[in-house]
Amino acid sequence: MTSNFGVLIKRAANDQDKAMDAYARQYGLTGVQMSMIDFLGRRSNDVVLQRDIEAEFNIQRSTATVLLQRMERKGLVVRQSAASDARQKQVILTQKAVELKQHVESYIDNQQAKVEAAFSPAEMAIVNRALKFWIEENKK
Repeated sequence: MTSNFGVLIKRAANDQDKAMDAYARQYGLTGVQMSMIDFLGRRSNDVVLQRDIEAEFNIQRSTATVLLQRMERKGLVVRQSAASDARQKQVILTQKAVELKQHVESYIDNQQAKVEAAFSPAEMAIVNRALKFWIEENKK
């Protein structure tokens, strides 16, 4: 196995995506849709706009639009004009998605717990620092 960080990060992300997609399939979801339900579910007391989703997942407006349209067709979210600015779209989980939220959060929390159990807090801090470095470095 290579020790090139870029390759390792890409491989880890791909493997994580595959595992999440496999788990999501039993609920008729994709891993990305699970991530979206998790993001919206954990912010259920906040107004979440489409632009918040774009920023959180570092995706373009067109990508977010397609993702949310697919989720709307599946009955997972609704988009409506935001009360504070009618030009902005607020994204809200439907009851169907709320019912799936516990399964989604449980999976994500379990994955996080596995990582935290495998590494000491000091090691986790180093990994976080390295990943944040890569994220910031690639913005330049």
